[in-house]
Amino acid sequence: MSRLCISLVSGLLLCLGATAQTTSHYVPMKDGTRIAVDVHRPAELPEDGLPALLEMTRYWRGAEDPETGAPRRSLSSLDRYFQSGGYVIVKVDVRGSGASFGTRPVEYGPREVKDLFEVVAWVVEQPWCDGSIGAYGTSYTGTTAELLSASGHPAVKAVVPGWSDFETYTSPIRPYGLLASDFLGEWSRLVGAMDRNDAQVMGGHVRRVDADVDGSLRARAVEEHRRNPPVLETIRAAPFRDDRLAGSEHSYEAISPLHWKEAIERSKVPMLVLVSWMDAGTAEGAIQRFQHFSNPQHLVLMATSHGGFFNASPFRAEPGPRPTVPEQFAMQRDFFDHHLKSAHNGVSEWPKVRYYNLGEEAFKETDVWPPAGTKRRTWYFGNAGRLEREAALEEAGSDRYRVDFGVSTGGGNRWMTQMGRPIFGLEDRTDVDSRMLTYTSPPLEADLQITGTPRVTLHITSDHEDGAFLVYLEVVDLDGRSRYVTEGGLRAIHRKLSAHPVFETEHPYHSFKRADALPLEPGEPAELTFTLWPISVQVKKGQRLRVAIAGADASSFDRIPEEGDPTLEIWRAKSRPSHIDLPIVE
Repeated sequence: MSRLCISLVSGLLLCLGATAQTTSHYVPMKDGTRIAVDVHRPAELPEDGLPALLEMTRYWRGAEDPETGAPRRSLSSLDRYFQSGGYVIVKVDVRGSGASFGTRPVEYGPREVKDLFEVVAWVVEQPWCDGSIGAYGTSYTGTTAELLSASGHPAVKAVVPGWSDFETYTSPIRPYGLLASDFLGEWSRLVGAMDRNDAQVMGGHVRRVDADVDGSLRARAVEEHRRNPPVLETIRAAPFRDDRLAGSEHSYEAISPLHWKEAIERSKVPMLVLVSWMDAGTAEGAIQRFQHFSNPQHLVLMATSHGGFFNASPFRAEPGPRPTVPEQFAMQRDFFDHHLKSAHNGVSEWPKVRYYNLGEEAFKETDVWPPAGTKRRTWYFGNAGRLEREAALEEAGSDRYRVDFGVSTGGGNRWMTQMGRPIFGLEDRTDVDSRMLTYTSPPLEADLQITGTPRVTLHITSDHEDGAFLVYLEVVDLDGRSRYVTEGGLRAIHRKLSAHPVFETEHPYHSFKRADALPLEPGEPAELTFTLWPISVQVKKGQRLRVAIAGADASSFDRIPEEGDPTLEIWRAKSRPSHIDLPIVE
């Protein structure tokens, strides 16, 4: 039996026999705001305490029955697994949410980061804590885990940001400069119900702290939450990256871990980063962090849904993820054991990056990114829908496409999985391809390994001043079935290229700032260069590459333009060679 399996089985056995003590408290911040905190500790504690693992959540640290007020189980399977391994679990309602007091004009705001420092300061003073702190989470709580390292508290020894946001404007709020209205609408309704403590929607109430016997403190906290602005309305009113978010002095730039680069690096806190190729832009954020943040990091790039619970590879039929959920649990606890308990368990020998290779359906390892041997190769858009290795020799040549606003990636795509849904419907895009403009290569003469970040350059004209340009990279099987691999896009007014404000990058960068907006001149040529989300896929001999171009994704983004039916012209002439640039590992 492997060390991983032994660790998992022993942990589950401990969990079956373990009992826990749970207490709930209000911890006052320096500005007087009270933050609700639950402490879940094993029944027996050593005299010098145990390390504590924190999860700072927007989604209620615990719930209770709306009729009886009895607490409901507030520990997940992962929480209990950590606890069984000798950790105190600390759950926190972040400011302006759950049973905590205060308001939250923005998500991940700077005040929230200050709160994290003060919560840690309280935790390390408790007799049940040995002075070592870690943090973990998925999605929102994965991001707060990373932000805990930005707080600067020296007790923080390791964090696990899972499927977390890194640069919130481009993922998940306004990918490509387009509003992700379906995801944000659903998320906004969910957190709005939580902020109201709406038992009809949530099926229960947020858990009170122990001292709040009659619920009056919770009621006062919920009353303060009424000043939280509706998330979707706030985002819709701020289309540019440098716009101030309603009711706040902050723009999108201030609510991203990227904004905290210096503080995070200064902490030197080690990170285990878990993400998926198919989950919004979490893989790109993880790769950027790995390349540009100096913190010790281990990165695991999977092909799963958000949170790692479901398989998302369009090449594999089995529903289960890889690594399995128990393996993901064991990996995280081993990481914490190494950094919080000085365990010699092999973590220091882990590869820096493990990444899932679609098509091959196997993991690969590397200590550098891009992997060694990566070269960029170009495929050009050609006549009659061909994708070719050689650029066109003709001085003229283009293809016209009337935007079909019904084109969609479906309800199980990379954006809606952020609501915890599985990813589905990407294994056969043949019918959808017929509603887009496509360019397809001849059958490959040998296997082709694509690993990294594709780039596309479109030479276009449009009869409108604005539009959405969405590009999908697909693999066409021997039977003609087209499988989704990755996607990218750009709202046309954001096409101006700029230098990245935080780090140097080889990839095209768009500021998405108001001053850089460039409306199209109807009928005049324009160039759009942008990246697709990173991916790793083995395209087998005999299969074909396909690039599909659309002007809408009805399941994800607001319509651009709001009115009219644009006709696009994609140029493939010698002087305007539209093409895709792929990272090939040789």
